[in-house]
Amino acid sequence: MSTQTRSYWDPHWETTPLDDLAPAIEERLRDQLRYVNNRSPFYRQKFGEAGIDPGHVGLDDLAELPFTTKDEVRLSQEQDPPLGAHACVGWPDISRIHASSGTTGQPTLIGLTQRDREMWSELIARCMWSMGARLESRAWVAATLGWWIAGLTFVDSLQRLGAAVLPAGHTEPGRTFSVLQRTGVDFVISTPSFVKYLAKFAREEIELDVATLGIRYMALGGEPGAGFPHTRSQLEEQWDCKVYDCVGTADFATLIWSECEAQDGMHFQGLGFIIPELIDPETGDPIAPEQGAKGELVYTAIWRECTPLVRFRIGDLAEVLGHGRCSCGRTSFRIRAVGRTDDMLISQGVNIYPSAVADVVAGMRPQTTGQVQIQAEDEGPSIEPPVPLTVEYDQASDLPALKTELEDNIRNELLFRAEVELVPKGTLAPESGMKSSLVHRPGG
Repeated sequence: MSTQTRSYWDPHWETTPLDDLAPAIEERLRDQLRYVNNRSPFYRQKFGEAGIDPGHVGLDDLAELPFTTKDEVRLSQEQDPPLGAHACVGWPDISRIHASSGTTGQPTLIGLTQRDREMWSELIARCMWSMGARLESRAWVAATLGWWIAGLTFVDSLQRLGAAVLPAGHTEPGRTFSVLQRTGVDFVISTPSFVKYLAKFAREEIELDVATLGIRYMALGGEPGAGFPHTRSQLEEQWDCKVYDCVGTADFATLIWSECEAQDGMHFQGLGFIIPELIDPETGDPIAPEQGAKGELVYTAIWRECTPLVRFRIGDLAEVLGHGRCSCGRTSFRIRAVGRTDDMLISQGVNIYPSAVADVVAGMRPQTTGQVQIQAEDEGPSIEPPVPLTVEYDQASDLPALKTELEDNIRNELLFRAEVELVPKGTLAPESGMKSSLVHRPGG
């Protein structure tokens, strides 16, 4: 079947029943564990202290392996620069170095061999294909082409897929729109925050309606948002295209999960490369990936040479939306990203996910602009009710009524009590960064 007409980038890994894939995945797991045990002083010590014989660990034993945390990786890189004692190759085998965004502390460095880069391109191509990218696509990469892993790896993957790439990056939006109007564009990959900024820039600075660009598919990741109904509909209305949700992490791959045409959650696209787990963020206990389950994602690399990580707690919180074969034919379980463990707040026992708050606010357009910030008084997750929110208003003639309606909707949908402060449009306007912060803390 030609690439133009097939439904999947890699039918074997995307559509084979998971039970049939398990033997190959388990073999790759054992090979990877032996590899890191032989080459990584970090993991050799970690496995030894835990009494683990990596050659005898199977899929059923995965939960017995110790976790790896971001703080451990940072410390490893400080003590054994530049890549840390968990790195398994030296400079002659390193093909590229990336740096994480550093949103939760000192940026960590990520190394890749040539095979690692090829694996990333293959994995991301699976994701891009499921979200509408094709050989004939004119694909706009609206993401930084610098240290952050996203931009360059998107270019690599789209070229592997065969699309014509428009590598605009995240600077010079005026010049970018000028070029796009000449070339045409039908696929774009970026973040929710940045495309909101781009739409505002186009409207206010160059009097361009972005809905006229002809974009058909928009893949948005890097932060929660595109998977929430109100936020998605707002973006689809702005850009007149179909919006897909996708997510990855710097330490494993730029994209690992992506929606399909059914848009019933993001499929795990890393089969054969990564093993995902869901755990209780408080206890670390495994959680079965059944529909409705919520937990923290944990990843184990099984096809990585330079900086492989085992049972790495990435800090992302997810909700399982489906398990088993999707209507699209893919067999992996499906999730929605709901936030991060370090961004989640707790008010009288109720978990508050900032992205869910933003979605409720977005659902009240055009009375609001959709922009919101939670005003947290300290660094901890606990916050006393009423939770203070700052919300931008737009086309609202009765501000007291809007305040009451917002507080009622949040109470009814998210089960916590809020105190809303309304501010004029433009006060919280999105800036030109790739990601936005929905929680404002002291000194932030």
